[in-house]
Amino acid sequence: MTQIILLGAVIALFAFIYFLRRFSTAWAMRDWRHTQGRVVMAEMRRGKKKSSDGCLLYDPVLRYSYTVGEHTFEGSRFMHQAGRNSASRTTQFIARLTQGAEVPVYYHPRNPAEAVVQPLSWQGSAVAVLTSALLLIILAAVLWCA
Repeated sequence: MTQIILLGAVIALFAFIYFLRRFSTAWAMRDWRHTQGRVVMAEMRRGKKKSSDGCLLYDPVLRYSYTVGEHTFEGSRFMHQAGRNSASRTTQFIARLTQGAEVPVYYHPRNPAEAVVQPLSWQGSAVAVLTSALLLIILAAVLWCA
């Protein structure tokens, strides 16, 4: 029984670290600035990965331009790499776009070249951090008392 609790505590520790890093990234993105961008390209391109039956899979390709001050930038990231299901969310987003459409762009205030269309939400990560921390504390207390 102690081994199962110890394994649970290790898993809770890794979950805590994972969600804490995600929360940290999402929390920092709260201060990112917002501007309107314009879609340069939004399409599905045949990729190099294959499905289990040997068919080539398609990859979402998104490119947008946006202006910050006097500088124009071009971005290609839908969301930060810490986000879950980024490719499927990008695919759903691209399906609704046309070339030239306006999109919201969120950029790092100190590095405007770093931008995304969909910022990370910190609330979900905060709940996950607190849940995994609570679970870790409970399992550690059980181990201590055992």
